[in-house]
Amino acid sequence: MVKRIACSVLWFLAVGWGFNYLSAITGVSPVIGMAIAGAVSALVGIDPLHLFWPAPVASPASPTQAAVQVSGVLQTQV
Repeated sequence: MVKRIACSVLWFLAVGWGFNYLSAITGVSPVIGMAIAGAVSALVGIDPLHLFWPAPVASPASPTQAAVQVSGVLQTQV
């Protein structure tokens, strides 16, 4: 979770700084840049499509459980 927060803050700063630089050159309002930076950082932090942060994977059955199931199947077939 710390990585997500740190990455969101860095994205906010990078996009905000970039848009402020662009607004200084073009004359566009810097408020728009802060709104876009907030949206980008929220998208990176929440990551609904799991583009940046992998989805949690269900752990497979432990090897002892799998061995018991396999031996049970073999015993019923014999």
